[in-house]
Amino acid sequence: MAMQCLLSSLNILSLNTPFISGIVVAAGQGKRFGLGIPKQFLKIKGQPLLAYTIDNLLKIGILSELIIVVSDDRINSKELKACLPLPSSVPIKIIAGGEHRQDSVFNGMQAIDSQAEIVVVHDGVRPFVMPELVRETVRLCSEFDGAILAIPAVDTLKEVEDGQIIRTIERSRVWQAQTPQTFRREVLERAYANARQNNIIATDDAMLVELIGGKVAVVKSTPDNLKITCQNDLKIAKSILKLREP
Repeated sequence: MAMQCLLSSLNILSLNTPFISGIVVAAGQGKRFGLGIPKQFLKIKGQPLLAYTIDNLLKIGILSELIIVVSDDRINSKELKACLPLPSSVPIKIIAGGEHRQDSVFNGMQAIDSQAEIVVVHDGVRPFVMPELVRETVRLCSEFDGAILAIPAVDTLKEVEDGQIIRTIERSRVWQAQTPQTFRREVLERAYANARQNNIIATDDAMLVELIGGKVAVVKSTPDNLKITCQNDLKIAKSILKLREP
């Protein structure tokens, strides 16, 4: 597994703060986006999306290290270097991802420091996460096995099979999961071990923790914490940046 580019700096944590590892998953190739470059490296107002993501994660002020997972061919790329803060407030490790997102998170977990107690997993293409919400997911790990950001569903939800409605789902109980998703390290490691042993593929990390009986809290997020998945999302991202300008 490739591991390069360790950027060292002063650790801003106090001795009483748990060691917190952040993992940014940014190994996608973005082929469906149709622009010839992975979407995490697309620029808005002269800055790559991944750079905004990294900047907002570092603003939470309690990370002990940050692991950025990218495709193997991007580890030494100029696109990635343009996303990295120099100097960084915490050590940054760059490692190679896997075939799927779940594989990339697993690779990232292999790179975290042995002291790590809490792991914060975030999508590289969610550039506008609010630092205070990330801190809340970390705080809740003292009460639960983990905590995720999510927003309540606002549309009426239908379960559909073969193009036909089967039933209407009670909307008040449904939330749309986002990242970061934050967990106690040992819980997340057990969840991934179970997934690999039983060939389980999940759509997010919380699902893997749920499958081993873990208790995961929800922190109400905001629509601004959108995942950039299509070109229309870029228009929304530009609007968010404009609204946040001083």
